[in-house]
Amino acid sequence: MYNQALQEACDVLVNDLLKVQKDEVFVITADMIADRAVVDAISTSATRAGAKLLVAWMNTPDGVSEAADPFLPGQALVGMLSATDIWIELNCKWLLYSDVYYQTMKNNKKLRHMCLTGVDAGSMIGCVGSVDYDAMREFTILLRDKIKASGEMRMTSALGEDIRFHNSPSHPVSCKLGVVDKPGTHLFVGQIGWTPVLESINGKIVFDGSIAPDIGIINTPVEMTVKNGRVEEIRGGREAAAYEAWLKSFNHPQMLSVAHTGIGFNPGAAVVGSIIQDQRVLGSTTWGFGSIGAGLLPPDGIKAPSHSDAVCLNTTLEVDGILWMKDGEFVEPDLAPLAKKLKKR
Repeated sequence: MYNQALQEACDVLVNDLLKVQKDEVFVITADMIADRAVVDAISTSATRAGAKLLVAWMNTPDGVSEAADPFLPGQALVGMLSATDIWIELNCKWLLYSDVYYQTMKNNKKLRHMCLTGVDAGSMIGCVGSVDYDAMREFTILLRDKIKASGEMRMTSALGEDIRFHNSPSHPVSCKLGVVDKPGTHLFVGQIGWTPVLESINGKIVFDGSIAPDIGIINTPVEMTVKNGRVEEIRGGREAAAYEAWLKSFNHPQMLSVAHTGIGFNPGAAVVGSIIQDQRVLGSTTWGFGSIGAGLLPPDGIKAPSHSDAVCLNTTLEVDGILWMKDGEFVEPDLAPLAKKLKKR
């Protein structure tokens, strides 16, 4: 039954979301710690759809994004991906925002890149196979439009989080609607991300979900003080010390700067230590640090040696004085009824 559910979820990914056409070149990249069951199931779905399949296994890099580049067969990957129609990235140590990624996207303007970094079988079943996509698209578009029209936000939690910031109408709001038939980088549905006015971000963030890369599930909350978009202090237990050491190990100012925030709302997501799923937990918020993609901060973004995402659970969100979420539950009158319909019945 579990294998059947995984295969059905991969069929949804390939046929309904990616809309794979016969003879399209379909490449899967994976490192040695990727879930082989997911690689095999997506391969089966792509082959059934008539795609020309190629699976590229590689050694697991010691870092992610640009920090992965020294460990990669870079030009070989760029050459392969530059002649590809669809690229599914299953690497646990992601290539997103690496030189390989930037060169590939520059060379291949038709590429549909699906970043599914670290996705395991449970994530595929819960975050892809269990979603009501009609309801999800309706909810996502409404939430996106409300965020684009918003000004001041305040995020708090029972653990003591209290962070405030302003949004810019010129900054894009990134959201995925479950259709991957156009060029560019795509992700699972169930999250919206954007870059606020960076110097307006002030207060305390408390992470209690997970931190990627390298840290994983948080056992002791990690408290981060942010001033004008810059990390001033990190406090907590073992995870806090490890996270601070990782961010500072690059000796680069952007690694201690906020890159983006986001809201999760995929009803099938749970905290499992895989950031692609963790940051989509219903009612969670995510903060990113390090590199900022051009899609979030046009025209060029901000480059950095790496990128990190960290998750806060059960967030309370107030927008322009109106309560949108209370302890991780959508309560805003327009959003609340739609949020109850997101899971496939």
